[in-house]
Amino acid sequence: MEEYRLQIDKTAKPLLIIDYTFGSDRQLELMKSTNLPTALQNAKVKTEFDLAYAWSEFARKYLEKTKEIAATPICWQGHYDQLGRVMLEMMRLSRDKQDMSSQEDVYEIIPNLEEIPFISKPSRLEDKMFCRIWLSLIRHPAFIEMELDEDELTSFNYWQGLFTIALGKTNSELLKQSA
Repeated sequence: MEEYRLQIDKTAKPLLIIDYTFGSDRQLELMKSTNLPTALQNAKVKTEFDLAYAWSEFARKYLEKTKEIAATPICWQGHYDQLGRVMLEMMRLSRDKQDMSSQEDVYEIIPNLEEIPFISKPSRLEDKMFCRIWLSLIRHPAFIEMELDEDELTSFNYWQGLFTIALGKTNSELLKQSA
């Protein structure tokens, strides 16, 4: 089966996705040594890297088993790592919401950390929505034109907005590393 890898256009707006894998991240050791807030820790997920890696693996397993992508290309491993990094940034945004709320109105839509304890335990049906959002953002052929019912659409749009904020912060951090 063919591998799908987003061709990065450095001039593309508004969505620029840095070519990112865990292996190329200079901050990897810091992620591995930074514990998550106690409320988010569980038996398998204790550090920031654990959270990012759990989402990377969850997305890979989900995509391999999804009927929607039958006869479409498999994803490049880096796209799963990118999703893990964005989910980690969503956790950080929620954790640091109080510090940011005076900066911009956009942070008002970010949930408080105690509202998203599920973020460190990807496994449920609802969690697959995050994978679907990510795959639509990277323009995977099977997820460009998804069919969503009315209830799903509201939730999808809300979380996609948060993904965009988290992705922007992730990209900024990775661009600083490569400079």
